[in-house]
Amino acid sequence: MILNAINNKKIPFKTVLMNSWYATQRLMGLIDNLGKIYYCPSAEKPTQSKE
Repeated sequence: MILNAINNKKIPFKTVLMNSWYATQRLMGLIDNLGKIYYCPSAEKPTQSKE
């Protein structure tokens, strides 16, 4: 999808925002090699209160 946005659709962008679930080493390396800034917030596991 990211390569389609760059090569075919010619969508200009500088930043990638994505869920941490998609953050594979291969995808992060691609984004980094493209010189893009990326934000990938880590999802914290919800905790239950002990009452």
